[in-house]
Order: sequence, then C-alpha cells, then structure tokens
Amino acid sequence: MVHKKPEMKKNGIAIIFLMAIATLILFVQLKPVFQHPNSVLYSKGGDALKSYFNFSYYLKYDDGIRHDGINYPYGDHLQYINSHPLYVQFVKFIDKHIYPVANHGVAILNLTMLALFLLALPFIFLILRHYSLPRWYAGIISLIILFLSPQFDRIHGHFEMVYAVFLPMFWYFLIRWRQGNKRILWSVFLVLAALIGGFTSAYFVAFYSILLFGVLMVECWNHRKNLSGFWKTGLYLVAIAVFPLLIVKGLVSATDWVSDRPDNPYGFYVYHANFFSIFLPPGSQLKSILGNHINMNFQWEGRAYVGLPATLLAVSIFITGFYNLISKKKSSWKIFKPTKKIEVFFYASILILFFSMCIPFKYGFGWLLDVLPPLKQFRALGRFSWIFYYVFTVYTAWFIYRIFRLLKMKKLPVLATTLLVFAIGYWAIDAGVNIKRSTRGLLNTNDKFESIDSEYLARFQEAKVNPDEFQAIFFLPFASTCGDKLLFEHSLNGFSEAMKCSYHTGIPLIQSFSPRLSYSQALSSIQLLATPAIRKTRLDDMNDKPILLVCTKETLNDREKWLQSKAEVFWEDKYVTLSRLPLSVFHDSYAEWHKQVESEIPNLKSFGEISTDTTINSILFNGFEDGSAKTVFSGNASFFSRKGQQLLLDKKIDAQFPEGKYELSFWLYVDNRKYDMPKAEVKVFDADGRQKFYKRMNTRQVHDTCNGWIRVSEMVQLRPEDTLQLLVNDEYVSVDNLLVKPADAKVLVKTSNQNFFNNYPL
Repeated sequence: MVHKKPEMKKNGIAIIFLMAIATLILFVQLKPVFQHPNSVLYSKGGDALKSYFNFSYYLKYDDGIRHDGINYPYGDHLQYINSHPLYVQFVKFIDKHIYPVANHGVAILNLTMLALFLLALPFIFLILRHYSLPRWYAGIISLIILFLSPQFDRIHGHFEMVYAVFLPMFWYFLIRWRQGNKRILWSVFLVLAALIGGFTSAYFVAFYSILLFGVLMVECWNHRKNLSGFWKTGLYLVAIAVFPLLIVKGLVSATDWVSDRPDNPYGFYVYHANFFSIFLPPGSQLKSILGNHINMNFQWEGRAYVGLPATLLAVSIFITGFYNLISKKKSSWKIFKPTKKIEVFFYASILILFFSMCIPFKYGFGWLLDVLPPLKQFRALGRFSWIFYYVFTVYTAWFIYRIFRLLKMKKLPVLATTLLVFAIGYWAIDAGVNIKRSTRGLLNTNDKFESIDSEYLARFQEAKVNPDEFQAIFFLPFASTCGDKLLFEHSLNGFSEAMKCSYHTGIPLIQSFSPRLSYSQALSSIQLLATPAIRKTRLDDMNDKPILLVCTKETLNDREKWLQSKAEVFWEDKYVTLSRLPLSVFHDSYAEWHKQVESEIPNLKSFGEISTDTTINSILFNGFEDGSAKTVFSGNASFFSRKGQQLLLDKKIDAQFPEGKYELSFWLYVDNRKYDMPKAEVKVFDADGRQKFYKRMNTRQVHDTCNGWIRVSEMVQLRPEDTLQLLVNDEYVSVDNLLVKPADAKVLVKTSNQNFFNNYPL
C-alpha cells in the first residue's frame, strides 16, 4: 500500500496540471463566456434556445418535477424536455437556501457544460495510466482525446450531451470493479454515476447499461468453456446494469401524469453511425474525391471521428484481416491483439459500434424492436458510437506506445521517435481542428434570457398593461410538433420571441416543441388554429383570462391572419406585435358556425343519409362501414391497412357529374404506432387515361383535428369521363368519412352515431 500513495500523488498533480491546460485552451477559445457567462448564448437555434428556456424558466418560476412554462395549462415532466431534472433541483436548492441564482440560468448552463466537459479529463488520464502508459504520454493523449471528442460539438444545441464526464467515468469505475478489489464500493459508484447520468438524460443511463452488457457478452464468450464458474459474476454484472435503468424508468413512470406519450420517434433507422462517420473527419478531402463513386455520406448524429492515427490503425487491421481471408500465407494478428487489460472493452466497444450503426436492425431484424420496444425510443443510435470512440482512441494510444517501445528495443530510436511525433502531431491537429470547428459561432449575445427583466417589461409599462391579466402566450407564426407525426416549423422566430416574453414575464407558453409531449395535449394546441367548425377542447382546461398573442412580423397563413385579426394590439415595433386575445373569439366563432349550419339544414334536400343543396349525383361518400379498423371516427367501422399502398377511391366521373371544382376530404387517424403520417395522393386521369392532375396531400401540417383524427382535404377540377383516384401509403393507416362534393356545396351526412356538415362533426 505504501508505494501507491506517491503514485496517486503524482497522478493528482498531473491531473491538476492537465485541467489547467484544458481550461486555458477553452478560455482562449471562449473568453467572453468565462468573463460574462450570462451574456452569451452558445446558439440561437431552436434546440439551443429551447434548452436555455426550459432550464432558466424552471429555475426562475417553478418547483417539483413539473415544468409549467410550456404546454399550458398541463405543463410537462422535467425528464422529457431536456431540463437537466436532477441538476436543476440542486441549483434550485442553492437559489433558495444559499445564494440567489434564479436569474442566471444561462450562465449556469454555459459554465456547467464546460465544467462537465473538462471533468472527463481526469478519468481519461486515469484510464490511460491503468494501461501502463507513462504519465507524460497519458497526459498528452488525454488532452487529445478530450478535445477530439464528438460530444463537444453538441454545445450548439444538445446541451446535456456535452457532459463528456459520464462515459469515461463509467468506464473507469467499471475497470476498478473488474479488478475485484472493493467490488461493493465500485458497484455503488457505478450505480450512482448511472443514476446521476440517467436523471440528466436517458441516453446516459442507456450508455452505461449497454457498456456493461457489451462487457458481459464478451466475458461470457471468454468463459464459454466454464460458464458455471462465471455465472455469479455475470449475474452481478446484469444486476448493476439493469438496476439504474429500472430506477430511472420506474421513477419517471411513477411521477408522470401522462399516459399517451410517443414511443416510436423518428430517427432510429436514420440517425446512426457508419464507418465513414467514425474514420473520416467531417470535412474530409477523400469524401470530395470519391464522393461520386462511393456513397460516403453519414448523419451528423453518428459522427465520432477517432482521428488520423486511429483511422490508420483501423485500416491496417482491416487490410491484415482481408489479406488473411484471401491468402494462403497468413499474416500474424498478434501485433494488433489488445492487452488482456483492455481486450474485453475493445471487443465490447466493437459490438456497441455495430449497434450504433443500426446493425442488425436495418438488415431484416427490425422485429427485434418489438421484442425490446424501449430501444425504439432512442432516435439517435449514432450517439452510442461515442463508447467506441473513447475505447478505440485509448487502444490506439496503447498500440502506438507499444510499437514505440518495440522499435526502441530493436535499437531504432529515430524511427520510434518519428512514429510517436507523427502520431501525436497529427492527432493533436485533428483535436485542434475539432475544437476550432465546434467553437465556431458560439459567442452570440444573450438578448433573450437576460438577468434583468426591465427591458421587456417596459413594453407592458409603456402600454399600461399588466402581464398578470394574461393566462398564457400563444405565438405566431405557429410552431409545434406532435410525436413526429404532425410538424409545424416553417418559422421559429415567433417561438423565439415567445420564449423571451415568457421568461421575462412568467406567462407560460401554450405550445411546446417537445417530440415526447402527450399526443392529446399536442393535438389540442394544434387545434387552436382549426376552422371554427371544430370545438377547441383545450379551452375546457383554461380559465377566462385572455391569451397574450405574440406575433413576429412575418408572413402568416390564412388561419393565423384570421386569429391575429381577432386580437387587440397593445404594443408593437418593427419586429413583434403583442396583442390581447379573449377566449370568446374561439367560443363565439364556434357558436356562429353552428348557428349558421342550423339555419341552412332545413333548406337542404334529403337523399337518405345525405342531404344537400345540390344534386346527389355530384356527391360521393364512403363511411367505410365494412372496414376492419377498431378505431373509428364515426359509425361502426373505418378503413384500416397494416402497411402498403391502398387505393381508396377509383371513380370514373359519369355524365351526371357537373364539371367544376370539387373538394375531396377524409379523416385520417393519428396512429402512435408509427412516426410520420401516412402519405395520401390524389390523381385525376382524362378519358384517354392520361394523368392530368397529381397532388400529394398535406397530412402533416393540419390544424383540423378532432378526437385524435385530422381532416385532410384537397381541391380538384373534374369533368365527365375523368377518373378520380385517392391512394394512401404507409403503415397503420386508418381512414374514415371520405367525401367528394362540389366546392361550394353544402352537404349533411348522417351516420349511425353522429352528423357531419361538409365533413365536419356536428
């Protein structure tokens, strides 16, 4: 034990020195952040501003596990909105009991990102030292690995992903656990680290668990001839791998008041890694040279470039393996064989790399997702390649130093030194390029979430309006999402201004841009811009106070223009308008529509289930009462297709159809079993079979929503002898109440349980 103390002391001194160097590098790159941390926004993009707002608003106004600044009046769970749920509670405690910091959320986030990025350095250094690398070499390499890390690039928006400390910390604790000394202590450290990571982002507890399971798989293979002697250790490993997952998932589920969150997000088969994203730099010249012959594209989510020396080593391994495959004269693998200390992690990281590449799921094994449904919730599989990044760069550092020592033993010191200088030099260049690229554009002025509210509140004071008279903010142009099904993002400027207004006034936002928001709640906010024919269900849970309408001076669509025209402007400049919107606007417009319909119904001619003011021959209606869907919009059944393209309408227009413009409409179910909405196409063919009209219908930016269904419509010009077709294509397609009518006609349809006027429910 005596000899360990000087070693620990020397490592400690080295770590302090390295931390000072790393801090100095960041200081040079981001000096204004260190000087005035609350005055800088790393990015003004949607994800970044949303993260700043969610954290800062909660810190200033909220308590508990619920964030009331978004999705008014329901709020949302902290775990689902990138609000650093555990950490923000810690900061909240400091604000309440030690020192007031509530107005400095931006500063806290900015400095926390840098601090938790730098804290990865001691663990990387200790891992390198564990693999018997000299202190000077381990110090240089740990700086390179840190600043080449793909995690720092996430500082532009995915803030919690910048916390590079977690992966090296998990790895180091696991190394100590595998050594067998004080296993209970290191188990506690592992589980605590996983829980802290899990309550920061679900990805971190997933990284932790997959690392442990990867190690378990390799260990089982290594002990395959004597599994009976390994089963206790294996079960122990399974227990500490699963326990944090169960705790994080269990606590979140137990405290969540929502039961219809999306669990099939977009991206699982898209945002993954490939060999180019790992072994080529983002701006590689090779890509521009060979790009016309080889598809070298990759998703930015899968980017985890290991640097030139590591890439050359990987290529050497591949060439040796390929040579052994095709040649009778076998080449030795011994030179590449990792030391026993690292081999388990080396092979485990390769398995995890394949997982990050969506292997085997994208090669016909997608059914595994039905066996392990939680996997589908990780839309960015490419992030799991970060585990390979850390392991393979450490392995490369160990391999290079091993070759250096062998060359020196063979009395080739010049060659040995040249190799080392080349490897360290090029690796350092890669790290420098990465940090330069990642810090580009970070120093943006914080003109959104300043520590003093007076500038924004002056607008209300100038208008003699009290912010307390409003219950919530609704912003235009409208922006929102619904579980990757419906998506409105043609402009996020209104969202940006609304977040600024909300932060400075404490008035919550009605909209939310969280992809994990409750389906029903997301749809009810989207519905606020629906036609007056649809009752706005969200108002049932709101009080009678007016809404603050925040509009930026941009082009609005017809629905947005109508809503803005109903509001009373009390302040505006050349960028933004603040208006008072009474809830009576929604109630009155709905009542007026019903009153108008009631006055017109007696004048319609009845033809059984259909009444209209035009000829019955010009109307087509299908309620799909012979359909197979269990989910119905009206009547007893609806059309359902599990997958594939379906022809819902194929009608030749006969001579009794008057020539003119027709509206084709139907109701489409928002099914949570699949991201995105089904595709719908309208085609019109002339008498000779030539296609004269084609339109892909809008199924994603639709405000007319009711009971989980959306009304999809399109105008078409028809004449006798034309053929009208409607096709839908996707998985889990449910359609009801298909109606074709003259554009200006009034049509009442009576189903077994509800009436519809112009295909809107009465």
